[in-house]
This record gives sequence, C-alpha cells and structure tokens, in this order.
Amino acid sequence: MGCDVISVRRTWRFAVAGLACAGLWLGHVARLAAQQSDATSPRSAILEFPNLGPVPGSLEPSLGAGPGDLDAGPSFPGGTAGSGILGGRQRTGRIPRGRRPGPLGSTLTANRGLQLPESLPEPAPSGSVPIPVTTIDTSIIDDPGPSDGLTLDAAIERMMACNLDLRALRHEITQADADVLTAGLRTNPLIYMDTQFIPYGTFNNARPGGPTQYDINITYPIDVSRKRQARTVVARMARSTIEAQFQDVTRRQIDNVYRAFVNLQAARIDMLMARATVHRQERLLATLERSARPGDAAAADAIDHLALVLERSRSGLGDSVEAFADAQEGLGVLLGLPPHETATLEPQGRLRTDLGDPPPLEELTSIALQCRPDLHAARIGVSRAGAEIQLQRANRFDDVYLFYDPFTYQDNRPFGLSDATSWAIGVTCALPIYNRNQGNIARAESNVSQTKLELAALERRLVSEVRLAEREYRRSREALEQIERSILPRISAMLERKTEQFTTGRITADDYEGHLDDASEVAHSHREALVRHRRAVFDLNTAVGLRLLP
Repeated sequence: MGCDVISVRRTWRFAVAGLACAGLWLGHVARLAAQQSDATSPRSAILEFPNLGPVPGSLEPSLGAGPGDLDAGPSFPGGTAGSGILGGRQRTGRIPRGRRPGPLGSTLTANRGLQLPESLPEPAPSGSVPIPVTTIDTSIIDDPGPSDGLTLDAAIERMMACNLDLRALRHEITQADADVLTAGLRTNPLIYMDTQFIPYGTFNNARPGGPTQYDINITYPIDVSRKRQARTVVARMARSTIEAQFQDVTRRQIDNVYRAFVNLQAARIDMLMARATVHRQERLLATLERSARPGDAAAADAIDHLALVLERSRSGLGDSVEAFADAQEGLGVLLGLPPHETATLEPQGRLRTDLGDPPPLEELTSIALQCRPDLHAARIGVSRAGAEIQLQRANRFDDVYLFYDPFTYQDNRPFGLSDATSWAIGVTCALPIYNRNQGNIARAESNVSQTKLELAALERRLVSEVRLAEREYRRSREALEQIERSILPRISAMLERKTEQFTTGRITADDYEGHLDDASEVAHSHREALVRHRRAVFDLNTAVGLRLLP
C-alpha cells in the first residue's frame, strides 16, 4: 500500500512537471502568435517577379522618364540621349546595388540591378518557440536527415539548371546579343527613278524644251564619323555588363537557396522536437491513468489538465508540420519542383558542420573586390560610360550621302535627233553649324563622373558587407561554442539532478518548474545559435562572392 502511494505521488509530480513545461511552451506560443498577428497578418508572397534593372554606365536617367515622356530620356534635335543601342527592351536605373539578405545586410539594402525575387519568407510558427524538455537532447538537433534526402550541393545544382527565374533572365543575354547585331547594321542605300521634262503636249520650235529625260539614281550613306563602330562598342560593353549582372543574380539566388535550405532544416528539427514532446506527454498521461486510484480527486484533476495540455501540444505539432510544409514550398519554388515532389522534400545534412577558419578579414575583402560580379558589372559600366562619350561625339556629324546617277536617258526623237545617255555624281552633307550634339556629349561626360562615384560607393558598401558578415560569423561561432562548451553540460547535469530530487520529493513542483523553464530556454538558445551560425556561414560566402566555407 505504501509503495502504491509513493508511486502515485511520483507520477503526480511528473504530471505537474509536464503541465508546467507545457504551460511554458503555450505561453511562448501565445506571445509569438500575438507578435505575428501584429506584424504580418496576411501571408506574404513566396516570390516577387524579377525584371532586368539598370545597365551600369548608361545614359538613362536614374529618376526614370519625365511626366508624359514616352522615352527613358529626353530627345534632342539630331539625336537622343539614349544609350545608342538599337532595339531591345528599355532598362531603367543605374548601377546594380549589392544586397545581402537577412539581418546582416538589412541596413545595406539598396536598389539593385538585374532584379530577382526577394528572400523567401522564413517559416514562422515554430521557429522561435522553445520546446518543453525534461532532458537536454541534442540528438534531434544533430539528426542528419534521411540518407536519400536532398543535399545542399544537389539543391544548388538543380536551382542552376531548373530555376524558372534564372532561365527567364538568361534571355536578357540573348537579347543583348541581338542588340549587338542591331548596333552593327549599316544604313541601307537608297535607289529611285524619275522622269524630267515631260511636256504638256509636245515640244516644237515654237515651244522649245526638253528633251524628256529618264534617270536612275542611287544614294549611298557614308559614315564618316564611324558612328556604327562606336555604337557596336557600346552594345558589346552593355552585353558584358548584363552578363556580369546575371552572374550576380545567380549569386543572390544561391543565397536564397542557402536560406531556404536552412529554413527547411530548422523547420524539420522543430517538427521532430514537437513530435517528441507529444510522445512524452502521451506516455506520461498513460502512466498516470494506469497508476491513478479510483476516487482520487487530485489524480483525476491532474489527468484532465494533462489531457488538455496534450491536445494543445498536438495543435502545436500541427503548426510545426505546417511550418515544415511552408519551408518545403519555398525551397521547391526555387528548385522548380512540381507540387508532388515538393511535398516529399527532405533535407539531408546536419546543421552543424565541421568548418575551418575563414581567411583573415583583409584577405576576405580582397577576394570580394576581385570576385563579386556586381562590382565587376559596375567596373564595366565605367568603361561603357566612356564609350558613350565616343558615341555621342561620333553623332556630331551626320552621314555623307554619295549621289550617283549611272544612267540618264534623253529622248531626242521629237527633234529628229539621236537619243543621248549620260551619268552624274554628287555629294550631300549637313553643315555642323547649329547642332553638333553638344548637349548629349556634355551629358555623357557627366555620366562618366557619376558612374565612377557610384562604383566607389559600391566598393565601399561591399567592404562593409564583408566586414559585417565576418563579424557576425565570429560572434555566432563564439555564442555557439559558449553554449555547447559551458552552458549545455551544466544545465544537463543540473536538470538530471533536479529531476531526481523532484521524483524523491526533496524539491517542490514550483522549484522544478523553474528548472524546467531554464532548461527549455537553453535548449531553445542552442537551436537558435546553431541556426544563426549556419546562416552566418552562408552570408559570409554570399558577401565574398565565393563559396569559401561548406
């Protein structure tokens, strides 16, 4: 009889511990739900439509077209202020702005060049919810996932091949090739025929005139200022710039894959933790129901409360399953997966990876200045702006038109004379007195200075991005090492000791609840620190423009 009473008391204490732990969890869930309802009530779109942005070094205005203007820039007599490239799609804006998504680059976000979707929204429901624990279990966090799951390398490779946004933007390079072809085309020559001295009636001695004349005329334009060559140079530089911008788009899209893959890993861990919590509470409820004595009101109340907590935990498990499905959807869109494959998407690989130390900050900055494609595009843009000056200077002079009349036939039959044939040649050219394209030349020269300043600003922002990413990498690693080296062992030993004291009745339920609170916070902090460091690794790769760390 005494042993049964002790067993019931111990079981009841476990139930109280489970209730306290679940209550802590539900409190975090309620606070998170309140924050989410205030911040983002409607669900945001998964992706935004990409579009081709600015071409560095172009003469198009940064502020866009003026009110009522159909063109990207104002037009002037004798030419336009455009880029000099014929055909293709209008592109607005200027140098592509670098961006590092997430907390590291939030203050550095600016207008970009070749536009891509924004970062995918992270699965919200369980990402910040501490999971109730009775022991600190790191096996779930270190779970590598299924052996046949999707690895990060495979995800990047598939995104490069199947991402619809990248496939669509590749056509911009094809269109730039068409622009080069169009810019190199020559002006067509003109040919016309005419008849002169056609009499009203007939010519005679009383009414002399004629003779009637028939002409074939060919007019050939001669590009004396080499406008076609200058236009072709500008088009080729624009094509090289767009190619570099596309490489930068690929860099940012790989960063989206980084973040979506980490989101999927974190959501899976949260789902596994929530499922383990439900299983623990189900076992605890079953044990309590088996050991409860008939008529024991306290045990009945504990069973009722624990059953209610279990239902709420199951609801939380449903939220974590939905968050995992959201993360699957986000990564599936990036990889171009059909819906039936997206629903079975599982990550393979641990959040914790063995990383070597990255190079020093000075070397990281040097690598970024050499490898970042957006900076390369901006440098080409400076050269392109210089080529624009040469194009506008060439546009000072119009084509010279060579006139050639290879055959002129004069009808002398009304005069009883033999017919006559002849030829003629002439030149037509414009006198550059008033319009010598002065305004467009001045605008192109100003554009060179502006593009150089924008390049310097981009270099400064790039250096800051690398510094921020390297600083976040070091701090996140220090925080993770501190938790795993000193906090986790101590909290695990303390929790094991307090659990034994609670089961033997040496501490109260309130005291044990406080220890469970501490353990839940540590478990949550450990998970968040691991995810933070993994994201910091990828942010450093993105900031440098090279995958230095795995």
